Amino acid sequence: MKLKHSAVKSSVFVLVNTFEFDLEVGGHFLPTRVELFQDTELKGHWRCRLWERELFHLTLTVPVDGRKKQRAQSDEELLVERTWELSDRFEDFEARSAKAALKLFMGSLKDYLKRVAG
Repeated sequence: MKLKHSAVKSSVFVLVNTFEFDLEVGGHFLPTRVELFQDTELKGHWRCRLWERELFHLTLTVPVDGRKKQRAQSDEELLVERTWELSDRFEDFEARSAKAALKLFMGSLKDYLKRVAG
């Protein structure tokens, strides 16, 4: 699939698989998600994303009647991308298959965890 427009600077990738698991690093519980994407134009090209689920306390300020401000607070669970902590090579990398791509990515994650958690 090609998306032709001057603003589009990459191939189109399709989500192939999603994996979730829980990590604990340095006493911190880290619910984790890994997404594997396949390039729709270039055979054997992949993209991976590593996400961490985080809880944020948000305070929103919204105008009411054009002048008064009303505050609303909420606790929201958001996904924060952490792929950059492993490597920037996972934006577009080559592998023979989805299984091989995931193995490469997970190997990099294991190496990272060895460095930060021992």
